[in-house]
Amino acid sequence: MEPKPRIIVTGSAGFIGSNLMSALISSKLEVLGIDSFSPYYSVNMKNKRQLDLGVTDYTSEVDINNRMDLLGIFQSFKPNIVINLAGQGGVRASKKNPRPYLESNQIGFLNLLEASKLCGVQKFIFASSSSVYGNNQKPPFQEDYELPYPKSLYALSKISNEMIAKNFVDSKMSITGLRFFTVYGPWGRPDMAIFRLIASSILNKPFELSASLNVMRDFTFVDDVSKVILGLILQSDSIRKYEVFNVAGGRPYTLNNLLQILEKRDFKLELNEVGRDEADLNFTHGSTEKLAQYNLPVPDTTLEIGIDKTISWFETIEEKYIDEWFSFSRNV
Repeated sequence: MEPKPRIIVTGSAGFIGSNLMSALISSKLEVLGIDSFSPYYSVNMKNKRQLDLGVTDYTSEVDINNRMDLLGIFQSFKPNIVINLAGQGGVRASKKNPRPYLESNQIGFLNLLEASKLCGVQKFIFASSSSVYGNNQKPPFQEDYELPYPKSLYALSKISNEMIAKNFVDSKMSITGLRFFTVYGPWGRPDMAIFRLIASSILNKPFELSASLNVMRDFTFVDDVSKVILGLILQSDSIRKYEVFNVAGGRPYTLNNLLQILEKRDFKLELNEVGRDEADLNFTHGSTEKLAQYNLPVPDTTLEIGIDKTISWFETIEEKYIDEWFSFSRNV
């Protein structure tokens, strides 16, 4: 009989982290969140997100770059499962401020692996990204594709995580990487396109378009991500020493498709073209066959349904906060 899960979630004040924490608490699992509350985007939003999702009392402020503080938390809580969602996000921002991508995304990641090994963690699950596939791959992207030269420091940091994890030696710990494909939904990051598009319309502000309308993304609803991770937590021993999975909606949409979905819901948008960012990928489309092969939940929320749920969330937020978070993210 396996011991009852005792779970540490890093990045627990973040978008995916807070939603996952809420799901784990609802499932009556013993969980502790840690987060550094980085000011990459509004800390006020992170605090309100945690409060709304009921996870504030389950989170401690800890920076994964601080090895001693991290080890102290591990020794005190004694987790047997670690889910690493901490780290610096954003492709474009990695050009402006590279340091966090080297610190949190790589040094912090290694700190977590080492603390997990010292404390006898059995399962280590970490966030990777669809960015690792780069351009010119044959869709749908398969997990066994050879990864290209990274297009951004962000992609490099995620490829680095996968390499470190694959070569990390611990016979007692299984390690699983999850390549997330454009996750969106309620309480989504304010620098992401779906948040910015809806906020732009609500605030009657122009949307700064830095990509072709034909760019394609495989959007993944945040609740589906939590279901995949919960499935990994509850699985017994079917995951080998090291595995990596795509976590994707399984169907790509163009930016123009997304605009049409919003227009049908009476969201009017003024597009202000600001020039394409060469670090962005032309398209993403992840195969979800491997998830199915391992009897893990396959994301199935359509973009239309996910957008409706996201709009419903926006309707609960005061416009002054939408404006604050939107304006803050424009400087990222």
